[in-house]
Formats: sequence, C-alpha cells, structure tokens
Amino acid sequence: MKRKVSLFIFFAVCLLAWGNWWLARAVFAAGTTVVVNSSGDLSDLSPGDGVCDVLTSAGSQCSLRAAIEELNALGPDTTPHRITFDIPGTGPFTITPGAELPALTVPVIIDGETQPGASCPTNSAPANLLIVLDGSSAGTAGQIDGLTLLAGSEGSTIRGLVIGNFDSAGIRILSGSITVRCNHLGVGADGLSGMANEAGVHVGGIENTIGGQGGPAQRNVISANRIYGISIASTGSNTRVRGNFVGTTADGLDDLGNGIGVYINGGNNFVGGANSLAGNVISGNGNGIRVNSGTGNIVQGNSIGVARDGSTPLPNTGSGVELTGASLANVVGGTAVTEANIIAHNRLYGVSVYANGVGTPTQNSIRGNIIYANGGLGIDLGIDGIDTNDPGDADGAENEHQNYPVLTTMPGSTIVTVVLESKPDTVYQIDAYLNDTCDPTGFGQGQEYFMTFPKQTDSQGVLQIQFSLGGVTGRYFTATATDPAGNTSEFSACALLAAAPTPTATATSTATPTATATQTPTATATNTPTVTGTAPSGPSPTPTSTTLPTSTPTPTGSATAAPTGTGQPPTVPPPGATVTGTPDPAQDDAFFVYLPLVLR
Repeated sequence: MKRKVSLFIFFAVCLLAWGNWWLARAVFAAGTTVVVNSSGDLSDLSPGDGVCDVLTSAGSQCSLRAAIEELNALGPDTTPHRITFDIPGTGPFTITPGAELPALTVPVIIDGETQPGASCPTNSAPANLLIVLDGSSAGTAGQIDGLTLLAGSEGSTIRGLVIGNFDSAGIRILSGSITVRCNHLGVGADGLSGMANEAGVHVGGIENTIGGQGGPAQRNVISANRIYGISIASTGSNTRVRGNFVGTTADGLDDLGNGIGVYINGGNNFVGGANSLAGNVISGNGNGIRVNSGTGNIVQGNSIGVARDGSTPLPNTGSGVELTGASLANVVGGTAVTEANIIAHNRLYGVSVYANGVGTPTQNSIRGNIIYANGGLGIDLGIDGIDTNDPGDADGAENEHQNYPVLTTMPGSTIVTVVLESKPDTVYQIDAYLNDTCDPTGFGQGQEYFMTFPKQTDSQGVLQIQFSLGGVTGRYFTATATDPAGNTSEFSACALLAAAPTPTATATSTATPTATATQTPTATATNTPTVTGTAPSGPSPTPTSTTLPTSTPTPTGSATAAPTGTGQPPTVPPPGATVTGTPDPAQDDAFFVYLPLVLR
C-alpha cells in the first residue's frame, strides 16, 4: 500500500512539474520582452533559453545582436516579441556592429523610444532619438543592411532608431505588414548631419507602412542616402508611404537630399493620400518621386519642392515627379479636397512623363495639383518642350500626347472660351487653373485648381466651353484635358482675364432760356450747373432759379456687373504643419467655391 502511495505521489509531482513547464513556456512565448542594456555587439550565450545574455553570468548584459538571436531562437507566437532599451548613461548611444546583424525571422517590435530620455517628433519639435545603429564597421562586401526582415517577421515594427552608414539599406523589408515609424534613416541623431546608407529603406513585400497618418509621432526622416530615400521594388505592393520628411533635415526646413526621394518599381502603392495627415514632404532630393514601370500607384497630398510649411522653396534639383518606362495608370493628385500635391520650385519639370528603354508611360492622370514656379514646364510629355496639337490627336507615345485645350479671353470681357480638338464623340475632363503669373514659355503651370468641365467632343472631335465670371481679373487661366483612359495633357497656353474699363457716368443739367420783354429791360437769370462723374450717395443739392425752368440731369453711360466668383479654394495643409485630426476623417469640405456660369 505504501509503495502504491509513493508511486502515486511521484507521478503527481512529475505531472505537476510538466504542467508548470508548459504553462511557463506558453506564458513566455506570448510576446517575450528582452531589454538591451549594452551598446556592445556580442552574441547571445545560449539562444532560445529565454535569457538575453552575452556573458557567462546569467542576465548581466544584453546586446542588440544577442536580443535578435534570442528571439529568433524562441520562434513566433501569438503576439510579437519586444526589444526595448535601457542603456545606462547619457545618450545618444552608438551600436557599431562588426558584421551584419542577423535578420529578423519572427514578429518583433524594436522600440528605441523606450530608452530613457528618447522621444518621437511632435508638431513643434523633431525627435530626440538616442539609439544609433552605425554600419561603418559592418563591412562593404556584398549587401550589408542595417536591419533585415525576412519571411516570418510579418507584423514587426521598427521605431525610434537612428540607422546610417550601411553599405546597402538601412532597413530591408522582404516580408509583409511591417511598420517603420519615428526613425532617422540616413540622417544622424541631431537631425542635421548625414549618415548615408545606399537606401534609407528598401521594400520588397506587401502591405507595409513607412510612416503613418496618425500625426507627427509616426514620422520618419529619410535623408542623405546615396541613391534612394525609399525604394519600392517590383515585388513591393500596397506600400503606404505617409507623413514622412524625405530629403530634408529633421525640422523639415533645410535639405539633406537623397539621390531620389521615393523610387517605385512596383504597383498599387500609396505615397501620401487624401487624409490631411498623410502627405509627405519630399524636397531637396535629386528627383522627388520616380515611378519606373510601376502600375496603379497613387501620389496625393504631398509637398514636393517646398519646405514643411508648403511654400518656402526647397527644390528637388531634378523634377518633382517623374513617370517613366512602362508606367501605366498612375494617379498624381486629384480634384477632391486634400488630394492635390504641391509641386513647386523644382529645378527641372513639375511632372515629367517620358519613355525609356523599358517602355512608354500611358494612362497617367495628373489632375488638381498646385504646380508652379518649376524650372521647366509644369507637365512635360516626352521632356521635349511644348507639344504641338495634332489634328485628330493620333500621335500617341507618352500619355498619347493628349492634345491640350486652347483658351481665349477678350479684354474687358468676363468670358473665357475653351476649345479642344481631339478624338470624336469622346468625353474629356477639362481642368481649369488660375495663376498669378504666366510661365516664361507662355504655356502656364497650374498654381490654383479652379474647377472641372466634363464635356463630349462632337463627330469632328471638337468641343467648346464658355464660362463667365468676375472677381479674378488680372490672373492667368490655364487648362489640361484628360481622356477616359486617364491620359492627361500638358498645360495650355495662358489666357489673361483682363479687367474691364471703368465706366463713367455723366449727369448734365443745362438751362439756357432767354426771357425778353419788348421795350422793357431784359432780365436774365442764369443757373446752368454741369455735373460730371458719378453722383455721390445721399441727397443731391437741387439747383434753383427764380425766373427760369430747371432741367433734370440725365446720366449717360452704364456698368454691368458680371457674376462674381466668391472666395478662394482652400489650400492643402502642408505635411508637417500643425494639424489636429484622426486618420481618415470624413471629407466634408468642397475643393472650390467659384461658381461660374456655363453659357454653352
């Protein structure tokens, strides 16, 4: 009997120990946190044992390398693991790997903001980042990246780090659903000095987010990289690039540049967005955005060639936006509120659309943007100067070399006439713009989106629109045409809406009677007032005469007021401006408030 009881107790103890081991393992696996407390680069003592430790005495030191090794060895579980920081002393703290760090193969949140004293950016101040990953000693043979995220790391987040001086990308993403926020990539902790990578971040997966539209705390500063700020490969799709400073210092006011700010070879990616907090500042680069044989990408709400305030020049030395190769059905801007990009002060073109050895870009919509003060044309199809409209619009090539409208006005008239000669029986979207000045070429840019007139050509391929308005005299109209496939033309020539001459109203009252009495003295009373100009408001003095009738002043001349446009379209909030909001608010505002009268 005693033997049976002893065996029972033995098995019960074993079962209890086994249960406690599995329970502890389950609790441990659901999102383990390891704390990096050393800026060294030693490996983990025993990966997978639940302890990040680089020395023989358990728990004494944990490096970033050891933390990644430990969590990879543990494997994934229901929630991402976490790497936090608590390095003693006063930062910034520089981690200098002697070789490439191991790639992440499990979901991990690496959070540099947890280092005491660190902070992400606010509306009024840049980030104060204290964990610096310096690749200057990691090697140059082959592709040496700062952090690499491979298959299995889906759902990871990288935030609060300074990553620079790597031979290849600061961050290389080869998996999906990765979030990169609150980092300096290519720019130092001070937000002013360069630590160039080849690319700030390279994206080769799907559904990844660089930045965010939740406010300035999600902003990355991606600048001073040798070739690309952000590179999205042909395998990269549904990437969201939002709320970042690309090519600028951390305050968004000066340039550090990248070779190209944002390079896209993939499809269905988003740079900015219609949300007022989604736009990026993409300025100070060689070229702002280049889409090379990408399809279905959307570029909206960004400031390209200006500082974070949306107006101070901070030019890209090339074009603001380039669409090249076999780029198909991309969208730059839009006619709804906040969809417009500000594309200004770039040294070459505002938007250039041109073929290369890979193919010819077509069906690219360029509408509703604020385009002005660029060195070349606002929109150039073929980068060959001003297009010549052709009969029947059959020339093809870049954006089918869609014909642009021809605008005319008459001095003193409030009527603008728009004529487009293109393909017959086709509905075109005619977008009209206002400009303070005309481009030196005589062909305008598009400083202020005015409104859109959809209209179908007749059987001869001709459409005509007339609209009448007042209140905007002294400004220049331009227009573009977009066909049903999305091909947008270059801007038209400028048409000045000149002020009408000021009419003069003249009121004349003349009395010249002669009273004559035969053989009696002649009494002559003269009261001959002449009133010239516009009578003042209020009661007018009435001339009087005791002996002669008084004539009534008769005004001559008239002035007819045309319908007057009221107000101005709201400006697009520049990325980086102080804006309070939540992601994806309802869009209740109207983009334009002019109400022209369409005559025919």
